[in-house]
Amino acid sequence: MSLGDQINEAAADGGKAWAEITPDGGELSTGTINKPLTLETDWASVLIGFGLDPAVFVVVDDTVRMSKWQSSKRLENGDRDLIWLYSYKARFKRRTATLTDLDIGELRSRVAKWKPATRSIPKPSSGVPCTFVFNWADLQLGKSAGGGVAATVERMTASIDAGVKRIKELQRAGHNIEGVAFTNMGDPFEGCDGNYASQLFTVELTQRQQLLLGIDLFAKAITTLAPLTPRLDVLGVLCNHGEWMRRGGKQVTSDSDNSGGFLLDALYRILDNNVPNLEWTIPHDEMVTTKVLSGVKVAFAHGHKISGKKVDWFNAQSIKILREEGREPDLWVTAHFHHLEIIDHGAYTSLQCPSLDGGSKWFADSKGVWSTAGVLTFLVGRHDVRNFSDLAVL
Repeated sequence: MSLGDQINEAAADGGKAWAEITPDGGELSTGTINKPLTLETDWASVLIGFGLDPAVFVVVDDTVRMSKWQSSKRLENGDRDLIWLYSYKARFKRRTATLTDLDIGELRSRVAKWKPATRSIPKPSSGVPCTFVFNWADLQLGKSAGGGVAATVERMTASIDAGVKRIKELQRAGHNIEGVAFTNMGDPFEGCDGNYASQLFTVELTQRQQLLLGIDLFAKAITTLAPLTPRLDVLGVLCNHGEWMRRGGKQVTSDSDNSGGFLLDALYRILDNNVPNLEWTIPHDEMVTTKVLSGVKVAFAHGHKISGKKVDWFNAQSIKILREEGREPDLWVTAHFHHLEIIDHGAYTSLQCPSLDGGSKWFADSKGVWSTAGVLTFLVGRHDVRNFSDLAVL
């Protein structure tokens, strides 16, 4: 800026000091002054002049603009003398809290002196009931990957033993487990064609063999878990590997034509009159199965119908469930994606189940990632502010 422009700007200001103040800061002008501002104390004086506390506000250095010009002054003897005049504009802001070295030293001293409090841990039960949830997801019986059918069966039977051990462990810890929810989270069978390339070539079992083996294994799990608590809920979802295809690989009937639903139908006919205290929730053509477990509304879905972002799908489906059933889910449980994932969305928590199959060479080759096989288990109930607790992958 030229000296003439600076003089014009000062003239436009009329030589008056002014400030525009907001809660977070503002802008100010010193007006015409006869000495330059060089020290922080000088700026503090300017702030004080506007009624601003320098301990609260500070001038933003890189916004300062200065005007400087000469002015003629008549002396007592009649001569004239030239003097320099100054004017400053700047923005100021509210100071942010900072810790001094003294503050940090005091905090370090407090941390060094801290000792954990000695207190007894209360029993978790306190009479509040909860349900143990045991999720078999993406078994894909008949698949040859990861040791094939024999290895998958070994993982399934081992998980039943681990589930029994886990329930007894939680009961000994004091949890009031009023029931078990045994869930078929989808894709219990590999199917035979149409899910990915070379599927027909790699499948070890016929579809009939897959169905019979699945009935045997699920029946074993149900009869083993049922005696452990007063109630066993058997639930399931429809799934993509369960779609029964005809006429060129297309599903020509309804969504209910699904091996995931058929599996539970068959088990119901075999076990319901022979095993006491069973409660069944069997899907027909709905893609979301809901159940209230120990006061918590849980929504189960395989996950193959999710499009776009998961959270958007959960939100839209929650509104649909609210209108149809009068209450939104507190928890969402899904499978299909073959990996463990737990996300707290605030209004609900989504729990993504790992798979129990032998993995996918096709997926690993395509994406370069894989996940560890396991069974997601947890307690659900009002005993915990999150509506679930004691999550473990067996």
